[in-house]
Amino acid sequence: MSTRKTTAERIVEQKAKMEQYSNEMKRLVNLQKAEERKKRNHRICTRGAHMESLLPDTIGLSDARFFAFLEKTVANDFGRRSLAAFVAEQKKEDAADTTNEAAVYGGTPKLNNGGNGVPKSAPTAVSPSGVDKRRPENIAKSAS
Repeated sequence: MSTRKTTAERIVEQKAKMEQYSNEMKRLVNLQKAEERKKRNHRICTRGAHMESLLPDTIGLSDARFFAFLEKTVANDFGRRSLAAFVAEQKKEDAADTTNEAAVYGGTPKLNNGGNGVPKSAPTAVSPSGVDKRRPENIAKSAS
């Protein structure tokens, strides 16, 4: 009695394993998409809630009027310059975080952001000088 499998039997086994790996891959991709969707939904809700807390009069506006308000107040040259300043500041903080993590843990820090090359860090709303950068009156000060 031979316990060796024929080539045909081994092919069938390998096909079954390939199908299992394929199904596992699909499951993991779907899980990753669900996690990303959850993070995006949370970000949208928290940012929208913060906007409403700062500007409670916007709650009663229709979507069209609210979008028009945003375009006139935020999506203009001043808003773009302010955003560019905040993005540059965030990149500097991220670079500093990367350097600090490498110094503490030795080597290159692990990225927890889908591997786009920039480690995530918690956004800071208060500058080192103690100024709340989220307040409209302080945005102009921090942008210059």
